[in-house]
Amino acid sequence: MKTLLILRHAQAVHFGDTADHDRPLTDKGIEDAQRIGRLFRGIQPNQILSSTAARAAATADQVAEVGNLTAKVQLLRRLYESDLPEHLEILRNVDNEADCVLVVGHNPTFERLASALVHRPLTLKTGALAIVTIPIDQWESLSESAPSGLTGLFCPAMLKKRTEGQDWDKRAGRIG
Repeated sequence: MKTLLILRHAQAVHFGDTADHDRPLTDKGIEDAQRIGRLFRGIQPNQILSSTAARAAATADQVAEVGNLTAKVQLLRRLYESDLPEHLEILRNVDNEADCVLVVGHNPTFERLASALVHRPLTLKTGALAIVTIPIDQWESLSESAPSGLTGLFCPAMLKKRTEGQDWDKRAGRIG
């Protein structure tokens, strides 16, 4: 069994003079990434993959810091402006020793990825985290046809008051 943590980057500054790839997180985006990061105090991904876009990399860094994650963030340019088949290919190349992988990136591809894996439409707002369990032993077996399950779907707004000082209870499947 593999677990895929699909995290859409937190809120970034609006388009302006800054190139899309270089848009940083807003203050709200930083706070939201930290809220989501608190969920990771009970989850320890073996590998963290992030888009090279400033907003995705900053989200990954905030989550890793607040969640006390030991895996290093790996930046992949291929996770920026790529499509669903390319995202699946990236994930098929993950080391099989990694049972839990966090991937940080962008819509619309992340919504398509999560929806394809759980076989129903999902909406991932900025900073949203989808936890998907996949009944495979090797990442190279990952496909849209796998009978994957949605274990959790969290957005920063729902965690605003409930997670201050609380951790994800993996055994109970809830915040506690």
